Amino acid sequence: MTLGTFAQQPSPPAGGAEIGQIAIAGLMFFAVFLPLALFVLRERAGHRTVVGRFADQVAEWTGLPRWAALPMGVAGLSGLSALVGVYWDVPIHMELGRDEGPLANPSHYPIYFGLMGIFASGVLSAGLAKGRLPARTFPIGPYWRVPMGSVQMMATGLVGVAGFPLDDVWHRLFGQDVTEWGPTHVLMIGGGIGVVIGLQLLLAEARQVGANGPLVRILGPVLAGAWMMGASAFLMEFDLGVPQFPMLAQVVLVGLIAGWTLLYGRLAWGPGGTLIVLAIFLASRLLFAVIPFAADLHVASLLPYVAEAVVIEVVVLVAGRAGVLRSAVLAGIGVGTAGLLGEWALSRWLSPDPWPAGQLGLFLLFGTAAAVAGCLIGAWQYQRVEDIATGPVERRPGGFRLRHAGGVVGALGAVALLSAVVVPQDPPAGLAADVTLTESANGLPVSNPHGGGQPRWVDATVRISDPELAESAIWLNGFSWQGGDFFSAPLVPLGEGRYRTAEPLPVYGAWKTGIRLHTANRMLALAPVYAPDDPAAGAPAIEAASGPRPFMSEIEFLQRERKSETPAVLWTVAYVTVGLIFAAMWLLFAWLYTAASVVPAGRVRTASAAANE
Repeated sequence: MTLGTFAQQPSPPAGGAEIGQIAIAGLMFFAVFLPLALFVLRERAGHRTVVGRFADQVAEWTGLPRWAALPMGVAGLSGLSALVGVYWDVPIHMELGRDEGPLANPSHYPIYFGLMGIFASGVLSAGLAKGRLPARTFPIGPYWRVPMGSVQMMATGLVGVAGFPLDDVWHRLFGQDVTEWGPTHVLMIGGGIGVVIGLQLLLAEARQVGANGPLVRILGPVLAGAWMMGASAFLMEFDLGVPQFPMLAQVVLVGLIAGWTLLYGRLAWGPGGTLIVLAIFLASRLLFAVIPFAADLHVASLLPYVAEAVVIEVVVLVAGRAGVLRSAVLAGIGVGTAGLLGEWALSRWLSPDPWPAGQLGLFLLFGTAAAVAGCLIGAWQYQRVEDIATGPVERRPGGFRLRHAGGVVGALGAVALLSAVVVPQDPPAGLAADVTLTESANGLPVSNPHGGGQPRWVDATVRISDPELAESAIWLNGFSWQGGDFFSAPLVPLGEGRYRTAEPLPVYGAWKTGIRLHTANRMLALAPVYAPDDPAAGAPAIEAASGPRPFMSEIEFLQRERKSETPAVLWTVAYVTVGLIFAAMWLLFAWLYTAASVVPAGRVRTASAAANE
């Protein structure tokens, strides 16, 4: 057992960053974007630039146009950098709590520079937009038109970069929310990974103007794998064992992501396309594990989507002649049943919180609906990509309904499902745990001792006031985090509503320890056992002693840094603002793909004609 230091260490600040750190981050931003702005000005003025010459060379190597080749490489490397940082950052918060400041956390640097690189890749693509351009372009000025994919890349990159200053504003108003799914964190992650959708659109536009060859063809399923890699980042807290949202949200996300990305990869490549998607995803997860493993932090596990890939390969092979939309529906049903059954089996030994057999019917119901929605979105995206690549079709009255019905149904279904499963429910009044603590002679090894304090470990016997609720729980765990490590283990049933901890619990220093209970009605509750005094966050100490402990809404304990005194109207305005930004990003995705795939009547131009200009 690692004893650590006995002196209690002061809690780090719980609000926004110091002005000095904001200034440094601003200087880092301008150090990247001032040279980029000068490049754009010179390129648009018709001057030769070093970046432009390099872009021409990369275009010659790859067979892609200059406005696609180099920006794709920059976006790819930047996205990897940002995700390396995210998979490093979340375990740091699990084990060590909140930051001393944004620049004191080393994982923030690859995230910050990665997001700036993603935005820069869109600006780079727009600045290089000369020569052969797609039939439909976006006007930035009277003499400057850019591919639609460039716009998507800039927009999602801007959302990601904007998440950093918005995150600091959020902390100042509401305190720190140490969770991956915090609103501004969702903006950063969603904006960063959304660049892949822009790259898929940019690739389709490159094909329209004549790009072809083995590299161009394999980029279809490779980008689908990159999309799976990025979207799966939203599952990270489940993969690490500290989810702050209901398990049903994990099931819906797995079905949605698997259906969307795997079906797209299969349609884009043909037989075996799902294997390429999986190869990109699995290789990336090995990469993201390197730094946490080397730093002795928790490494995220994963559900590998293997069963879903097999299902989609078989369904598309058998039902391919039925049409893309029918194949999508059948594939979604297969993914949501046989595919998720495979994930349920794998979760028994891969997941920190396995999917319980008692909830399998509910999971398959929601998972199938999500998988069908994902497959419909993936099929719609593939159809629009092929329309763009082969040359936009003429817009016809009434054509919208036929061409986009599947995508609209899928998108509305995904929104409805996520809205239904994401928001946790509070525990019922009176639900409590009668906890008896006994001193433990032995503790557990602590990877990164943090917070000081006299080491004290206890075993707990717990009696739940509603035994039936506990018996049907999705999880009922002893839980400790942010004291230098992370521990979570199911309680051992003793009968008659009584349980005991399977591992000793730390109740000293910076540790936050409690009993977590999650039930099928989306209730997430926690009975606190110990927490330190946190003056910076205005959170009083919770002493470790035997006695009754009422269950509270889990978020009240896991996010003790949140400011309870902030007016409710300000919370509402902030959530609506962030939600509108995020929704606008997805609406832009739909509009750009739709606009790029059609032209007004009388203005049809084929891909071959565009390529010969």
